[in-house]
Amino acid sequence: MPRLPLILFDIDGTLLGSGDRTHGQAVTVACQELFGVAGDRHLVDMAGRTDRYILTNLLLAHGLTLEEIEPRLPEAIAYMGDYVARELPVSLAERVLPGVPDLLDTLTARDLALGLVTGNPPRIAESKLRAAGIWEPFARYDSVIGGFGDHSHERNDLPPVALASAARVLGQSVTSAEAVIIGDTPHDVACARACGARVIAVATGRYRAEQLQASNPDLLLADLTDQEALLSFLFRAA
Repeated sequence: MPRLPLILFDIDGTLLGSGDRTHGQAVTVACQELFGVAGDRHLVDMAGRTDRYILTNLLLAHGLTLEEIEPRLPEAIAYMGDYVARELPVSLAERVLPGVPDLLDTLTARDLALGLVTGNPPRIAESKLRAAGIWEPFARYDSVIGGFGDHSHERNDLPPVALASAARVLGQSVTSAEAVIIGDTPHDVACARACGARVIAVATGRYRAEQLQASNPDLLLADLTDQEALLSFLFRAA
């Protein structure tokens, strides 16, 4: 059975860099095809947000009501998952951020428990990571450990979902003190703080190092190439 600490990764900006627009296009097309509105993504700040949050606030900005939106969110998220699976480039290897493959190899070799805390719904997360060639480290168990963007509007709700899924998969309770969240936005830091997990911020997304430092992560890294610093942090208080 994998060892603790449980390491929970964000995806976009943390494991994968920008460049492919398929996921964003899926949001727009879902708004157009299912709700009949333009789906102008500039109306919503998407960084660090869950897909439920993005869809809801985008549709609200286009004049729909919560009563019209909420019952159809599962349909919209499923539609987006189908779109991404169909339209995503065969390979996203060029989007994998520096140090990520080596780090995942090291953590897997040490038999550490790995999971995801991401605004992506599960099918979109899997599609992206498969295309990037880094899905297998997260698929070593009977089911994937994670809190995903279809679970809640609020990112702060995702770590407890991930901890509950870890308990089911690992067959033992996993406390927030035994978890480390790695992400690239202040929202990642905030969701870790909300549940009492430790948090590593990486300046590989849209936020600069000084902006991330202001959110007070436990460790701030330029990227994930510094395995020595990261591993030292993981085991110092694990």
